[in-house]
Amino acid sequence: MSARPGSRRHPSPLARLGEWAYRAGAAVAGRWIGAPRRLAGAAVISVGNLEIGGGGKTPCVLWWARALADRGEQVAVVCRPWGPRTPSGRTDEEALLAERLPAGVRLFAGASKSQEAARARDAGATAVVVDDGFSHRALGRDLDLVLLDARRPFGNGRCLPAGPLREPPEALARAHAVVLSRADRADAEGRRRSREQVRAAGFEGPILSARHRVLGVRDGDALVPAAGLAVYCASGLARSGELAEAAAAAGLCVRGAEEFPDHHAFTAAEWRRVEDEARARDARVLVTAKDAVRLPGPARAAALVLEIAWEWMEGDVEPERLVDRVIAARTAS
Repeated sequence: MSARPGSRRHPSPLARLGEWAYRAGAAVAGRWIGAPRRLAGAAVISVGNLEIGGGGKTPCVLWWARALADRGEQVAVVCRPWGPRTPSGRTDEEALLAERLPAGVRLFAGASKSQEAARARDAGATAVVVDDGFSHRALGRDLDLVLLDARRPFGNGRCLPAGPLREPPEALARAHAVVLSRADRADAEGRRRSREQVRAAGFEGPILSARHRVLGVRDGDALVPAAGLAVYCASGLARSGELAEAAAAAGLCVRGAEEFPDHHAFTAAEWRRVEDEARARDARVLVTAKDAVRLPGPARAAALVLEIAWEWMEGDVEPERLVDRVIAARTAS
């Protein structure tokens, strides 16, 4: 698997030249887009990040969809399809959202998030949650959340292709709140340093912390406790080692792991090899929910799925106050 951008602390001169060109192009594009266009009649919440992937946005999007629906809002989620098609005919993140969104919450997927948000509003949505919306600057939003990994919020601090960032850290000035995700994987000192880095980037708004709480392992239709199960991890995620690390932290006995590129479409031969490796270790194959939607029926039925949920930990503001802000914005529009 190729190295994730930003895994090298000192990128090559060619990568640094590419970064300069990328940032120059992004600056021109930002000026060309102009001021964001507001969506009359509905509140817009963006859940985004600065990095190219792996920020853990989907569990946060699901939390927001449930929180707003519980408050009586007509909620829609907007996403942009990305990656190969799954057996359902959708891309993986789109398929995962379609499976996990609460009843009554509609999903709108398309190339233009602004157009999909307008479609959602026209279909009756009063609150629109935009997945991965921070860099989609054409669409105005009432709450702009940016998720950063609590262990290393800006990677090596560089933009593509020299690092993992789509935008430089100072772009956080556009955000309304920053969330340090996977904060349980960093100790108190690590979380303090990450907060200092966010403040040093010029962000003055509230900073919150959250984690992906492991609920258990799904085995077919049953959710079973995670502790003690012997597993062989197979995943296609943006962050190398993420599944194995989460599984070990939840008390599973990780006997090996195989990693594939993000959004990887597993071939039959690859999956047979994964199952053979698991059997050789007297273990079951463990995948994430995002990996599971890419698997054909028999493979998915045989695999264990690590089930997680978004959980707030601490912060400068209570999450419910952010929900209040969104609802107030909608009633005022």
